[in-house]
Amino acid sequence: MKKRLRLKKKVWFFIAIIIFIPIFIVAGIKIKAKYDYQKTYEYRFLQKDYTKKEYELISKYFEESSYEEILAKDKDETLLKILANKNFIKDNLERYLDYSSKNNLTIDDIILDVNLNLDYKFYENITKTDTEKDTLMLVNKYNALASDYEPNDLVVISQKYSWGEGKQIRKEVYDAFLNMWDDANNEGIYLIINLGYRSYADQEAIYNRLMKLKNRKYADGISARPGHSEHQTGLALDIFEKNNSSTETFKDSIAYTWLKNNAYKYGFILRYTEENESITGFNAEDWHYRYVGKEVAKIIYESNITFEEYYTYNVK
Repeated sequence: MKKRLRLKKKVWFFIAIIIFIPIFIVAGIKIKAKYDYQKTYEYRFLQKDYTKKEYELISKYFEESSYEEILAKDKDETLLKILANKNFIKDNLERYLDYSSKNNLTIDDIILDVNLNLDYKFYENITKTDTEKDTLMLVNKYNALASDYEPNDLVVISQKYSWGEGKQIRKEVYDAFLNMWDDANNEGIYLIINLGYRSYADQEAIYNRLMKLKNRKYADGISARPGHSEHQTGLALDIFEKNNSSTETFKDSIAYTWLKNNAYKYGFILRYTEENESITGFNAEDWHYRYVGKEVAKIIYESNITFEEYYTYNVK
């Protein structure tokens, strides 16, 4: 009887071992995991009052070699807001931070200005226009065309639709304008083209003449520098009404109102407005229309944004 009892005690002992060993193993694994986790950068960031989401942002955009430097400083709320912004571009990070330190602006404005190159003065940090973008190429005070660039599909504009002989524009733009002309004409509005394509050499001659007349500041206030004019793309038109060629009064005309409300339907956008002067760098030109295609023109019109903004976030 005693032997059986001893056997039963042994059985229970082995059962206890079988039950508790896995528990100890699991507990040990958890302790080891906790110990290992406490050595991670994630844990160290959380101990510095960063949230897990904020740590994920940092790990997404920074190499581990930068973590020690970040941890050595106080939590940078501006940096985190920049990283979290939907329009954040990694290559621009240092520029965002520098621009933020010099300007009392919202994060959205900081991101937008830097993305549009506005942290530089006009005609600084100039890059070559990507002509492969075709009808969506960007030409402005930061993006320049080469002196030898000329569209290969220029056509002559009929004098029925223009002032003067020999004016040219790209064929796709001309076809779109003719459709727009017909519809405007059906409403009693006679549109007329004052300027289409202009070569680099012609732009250079105009700009230099203005320079000699006064100075560079004066010339920049009236004209684009050579290589920086949309007219060289063959995608821009200066459009007036047959009986109103005045740049002073065109905005008061029926033709201006019709174009402003309808040009996008044919692929054109009003390029330079008073509201976007700080972005484009050009004074308002109520007659200057740029062809971008119907789909893009509709987006720009309905979103009330500049071509620079559309290009930065959708094309570039």
